Amino acid sequence: MIGRMYGFGIEAQAQTTAKTLMELASAADGVTLLERANIGQSSFDTSENLSARIQRITTTGTGTTSTSGVAPFQVGDAAFGGVLETNSTIEPSYTASTVLVSQGFNCLSGWLWTPANDDEVVVISPSALVGIKLNTTATSMTFDYGMTCREIGG
Repeated sequence: MIGRMYGFGIEAQAQTTAKTLMELASAADGVTLLERANIGQSSFDTSENLSARIQRITTTGTGTTSTSGVAPFQVGDAAFGGVLETNSTIEPSYTASTVLVSQGFNCLSGWLWTPANDDEVVVISPSALVGIKLNTTATSMTFDYGMTCREIGG
C-alpha cells in the first residue's frame, strides 16, 4: 500500500464533558487517510453508555498541538506532515451535515472504529480537518484514545 503509516495515542486523560478529543489536519500538500480510531477508559468500573463521532471540521478549535506525538510505524519514515490537536479547550466549528461516523459504546468495553472496507476509510483532503469527538458528557473518567492514519504526499 502507498503512503506512510502513523499512530497516535493519549493515555490517562481525565474528561468530564462532551468534547473533541482529537482534531486532525491534513498537510497542505498531501492527503491523509483515517484508518482507525479508538476511545477507552481505565478508571471507571460501572457501565455507562457514551457516544463517539467522526465529523468534518470547517474551522479549527483550540487544543494541544501534538505533531511530535504522531509516530511513524516504520523507523526512519519522515515526520507526519499534518497537525494533530488534542483535548480541545475551545471546540472547532463542525461542518453541517458531515457526520461520517456516529456510534454509541459502553465505557467498559470502549469504542473502536475500523472501516469495513477501503471504501469506508475517511479521506482528509489537503489542509482539510476532521474531528473525533466524545459526543456525550461522561462521568469523570480517565480516557485513553488514539488513531491510525496514512499520509500520502506531504
